Amino acid sequence: MKQFIAATVLAVSTGLFCSPPRGFAQDAVPTGATDDGVPDEAVEPDQGVAEIEKAIEQVEDDTEAGLPAEFTIKFGDTHDWLRLTSGEWLKGEVHWMREKDIEFDSDKLDLLTFSWSKVSELHSPRVNTYVFEGKIDVAGRAVVTKENVIIETADGVVSYPRDQLLAILEGGRRERNWWSTKLGVGLSANAGNTNQGQLNMHWDLARTDPRTGSAISYDGTFGYSNREQNVNRHLGEAGVTVYYSKRLFFSPASAQFLNDRFQNLKLRATPGAGAGVHVFDTKKVEWDLGGALGYQYARFLSTATGVENPQNDGFISFRTYADFDFTDDVELEIDWLTNVIYTQIGLTNHIGTATFSVEITDIFDLETTFKFYRTERPPPRADGSVPKRNDYQLIVSLALEIG
Repeated sequence: MKQFIAATVLAVSTGLFCSPPRGFAQDAVPTGATDDGVPDEAVEPDQGVAEIEKAIEQVEDDTEAGLPAEFTIKFGDTHDWLRLTSGEWLKGEVHWMREKDIEFDSDKLDLLTFSWSKVSELHSPRVNTYVFEGKIDVAGRAVVTKENVIIETADGVVSYPRDQLLAILEGGRRERNWWSTKLGVGLSANAGNTNQGQLNMHWDLARTDPRTGSAISYDGTFGYSNREQNVNRHLGEAGVTVYYSKRLFFSPASAQFLNDRFQNLKLRATPGAGAGVHVFDTKKVEWDLGGALGYQYARFLSTATGVENPQNDGFISFRTYADFDFTDDVELEIDWLTNVIYTQIGLTNHIGTATFSVEITDIFDLETTFKFYRTERPPPRADGSVPKRNDYQLIVSLALEIG
């Protein structure tokens, strides 16, 4: 999960899309088209490119001349068509565009995912939702040119600069479009001279839109060696983010919960609030920095005489998140969190994660994750022993991602 919930922006709000405006005189509608500008039936393949080029050129000319209140886009076909910067045309359906990638279901080439920068023009007579900078989302049929995104909405035709387009979502404004989830499972085991095993689970659930984002996640690890438990860790996170601008965001509520038997932690809870900034947001690299103020509650499984249990402290946190897309299928995510416990500096703690993922299919990824946990000076247990400061974990897992 991209922490800070600084994931890619999607649209927000539920509702239904009404039919586009009608009212053009019948003689203004091309032969073979309905009165809403979409042909009655698909054009023949050998005519498709010519009809689409004609339709896009007409929209560009009309846009330059100024759009009247009751303007209707005259589409050249019932299918989506996109033109690559190489000049090639693809016919099919747009599924989505986000994080500067587009997924397109081609009639001949099946499902394709490639960079949005490779798309020169898009012709889409189907209702989709287009998300722009400035917390703007518009539902309707559209033509995307090299310079503009021209959308036919229920209230008329609107045009936005193409360089402000952040995402395209299939269909109109539907709540389900804003949700995504991911489940990863890793398992290892040995039997014979050494009997040991480990189960790792990770789950994310997120809802993201141009105005707010919210997410919850869970990491669980269970392990044994020679029938003795040697790992029992549970980490949960939850948070809400409000996007103030393209660069600046606030987190009015966030919390982390850790239970780790072998770190002597029954519960460590760190609710807080903070803010952050998107330092970089390019196709290949995303980098966020943030900080927060909050309260830490720590209850230990056992403590030595004289050690207060539970303990209540204040913290200042610093967090950084980076995402590197080496190719369309290979990605590295790095997340680091430090909670400085200013009321008791020895309880200052850190959690770092690095995940290298390779996309196998549209919904399955193979992931290798390294996790690091550290507490500067853990308090002693009742028997006088002191937990080690550092814990390291390497996980190989298969992840299912939907949305």
